[in-house]
Formats: sequence, structure tokens, C-alpha cells
Amino acid sequence: MFCKRKLYVLLGIAAAVFLLMFASQSVHTKHYLPVALGPFTTWTMSTSKELEDKLAVPLDLTRRPSNIILSDDIKEEEKEEEEEENKEKQLTEESNPRLCGCSESCVSDLEGSEWFSKHYDPQQQPILRANHNFEPDAIKWWLRLQQSGAEQTLEDVMSKMFQVIPPPTVDTNPHPSRCRKCAVIGNSGNLRNSGHGELIDSHSFVIRINRAKTRGFEKDVGNRTTHHIMYPESAVDLNPGVSLILLPFKLRDLEWLTSALSTGEVKKTYMRVKERVNADKDKVLVVNPLFFKYVHDQWTEHHGRYPSTGMLTIVFALHTCDQVSVFGYGADQQGNWHHYWENNHHAGAFRKTGVHSADFETEVIHQLAKEGKISLHL
Repeated sequence: MFCKRKLYVLLGIAAAVFLLMFASQSVHTKHYLPVALGPFTTWTMSTSKELEDKLAVPLDLTRRPSNIILSDDIKEEEKEEEEEENKEKQLTEESNPRLCGCSESCVSDLEGSEWFSKHYDPQQQPILRANHNFEPDAIKWWLRLQQSGAEQTLEDVMSKMFQVIPPPTVDTNPHPSRCRKCAVIGNSGNLRNSGHGELIDSHSFVIRINRAKTRGFEKDVGNRTTHHIMYPESAVDLNPGVSLILLPFKLRDLEWLTSALSTGEVKKTYMRVKERVNADKDKVLVVNPLFFKYVHDQWTEHHGRYPSTGMLTIVFALHTCDQVSVFGYGADQQGNWHHYWENNHHAGAFRKTGVHSADFETEVIHQLAKEGKISLHL
């Protein structure tokens, strides 16, 4: 009986020890086993001793889970994105660079107007240079504009001309470092009592045409002139520092320029002309004959036999200036065509000749203003 009692006591102790061991294992498992074990193909329960050994390894605080993003990472990603945007911006600027230094707009920017981009050819060279390669068909067209009876070739006449005036070195291309603001002054009677004089003189360049006068009309037309466009039949003497720009409608006009700045031997074209003209030889420019054909084809679209001086001057300014303001074009408020210094308010020769199309050219000028390519002051 005593032996049985001892046996029961030993069995009870063994059971208690077993239960204590089992409870200890459950506690370890509950507090230290990871919540998310991840997918496994086989799974074997570790003993309490193995778990304790693994958990005894110190936690490496320098390592972070891949799904945690710190502020340094955000800054690095933002920096990379900014660098990428700058690269894209640089590529865009390189492929379509800022054409001029004007803050508002550049005439030569073709993206702002589909109509303008169809008419404006940035490859056109408005100024005649000594090394020009001429298109034969365009030169034939130009030579037929006004027959002058000259027997010399264009190359011969140019060669003599560039012995009297230096070949031009002026750069007409737009540059991001400059903003050339030009005022083109027509001779219309609508300038009378306009009060535009101060505004006109505020421009970097002031371009006048033919026999334009300023004395006595300063309040309306200003008194500054930097460039003066003319042809032999409309020639006037220029003040020192003013650039003479010749519009050659025929070969004889180039011969006249050479003569008027040297010997004075050319006294007549199709009419009597000024034998000599006062002008700085170093500042003389000649409009490229091919430019006439370009304006006729692209801008006046064959309306009229050839473009007017006023139309040629505006397009010339579009190719040599970054911003263009136009004054003194069109009829006056009563619909009359006359010069602002004249009193014959009923003059209408320009409209009646048929050589130029005043109506169509007026439409083009107003469209240029509508497209934001010129500022039109009426």
C-alpha cells in the first residue's frame, strides 16, 4: 500500500513537471513567434531552446525593411525627378531655343500662329550679300519687274557696287541676348494729329520710307531715324549715322546706288533721278532681289504685279527685328490715300495704279496684327 502511494506521488510529480514544460513552451511560442511567417512549403515547429537561441541575436537597427521610405529617400527621389525635368527642359530649349531676348514675344517664334508659320520663312535672307547664290527663276522674275535696259549681268553690277560700299556684316538672325524693337513708319495721312511722335522715337530702330519728312511733324511722327528705305526715284539725303536701305526694283537701281555714292554718272532710270545722295557708305544695305519674289509668293500671294514699298518694308522688318510696331499705313479716316505732309487729301494714285493691291495688302497687315506679330497703330 505504501509502495503504491509512493508510485502515485512520483507519477503526480512527473505529470506536474511535464505540464510545466508544456506551459513554458506555449508561453515562448506566444510571445516570440513572428506574426507573419510568410509562405512555406514545409513547416517544422522549433523547440523552445532553438527559439531562445534565435531570439538572442541582437536586432540590427541599421537595416530597414524595403517597404519603409524615409525622408532622405523622398528628398533623393525629388532631386532625381528635378534633374530629369531639367534635362527634358534643356533638350526642349536646345531643339526650340528662345529666339530673342524680348520678354513679351519674338516675331520669329512660329509656334504661336499657324497662319504666320505658313507665310514666314526663317531661311529667307533679306539683305543682299556678295556671296549670294541666286535661284535662276526668281532672278528672271525680278529682272522683268521694271525693264531698265541695262546690258550688264547682276554679278557684274554687284561686283562694282561692293567696291563702293563694303559687303554687309550685319547679323539679322534673332539672338537670346538682344531684343530689337522696330518702328516702321509709313507715310499715310492718318499720322496727322496722331500724337505718335514720342512713342515712335522710343523704339530701338526707326525705319522710314521714301520721302518721309519729320521737320514740322515731330509731334505725330517723331524725329529719330535709324534706317531709311528708298529707291532711286524716291531718294533723299540722309543725316550722318542713318542707314540707307535700297529697294532695288531693277538692275539699274543697283547701278544708280554705285553711281550716287561715287561718280554721279547715272542721271536717269525711267525718269530723272537724284544724281548723288548723302549717306554713310559703311551703313548702306541692299534688299536681296530674291526677297521680292518671296514677299510676292508668300505674303501678297500674287495680288498685284509686285509688292508695294510699304509691304516690302514690313516683311523686311519681320526678318530683321524681334518686335515690330507699324504706324502710318492705310487711308486716313475719310478713306483718302495721301501723304501726311501733303494737302491733296483726295489723292488716290496708289489704289488706282493696279501695280499693287492696296486692299489685299491691308488685309495682310491687319492679319499680322491679329496674330500678334505686329502692333498696328492707326
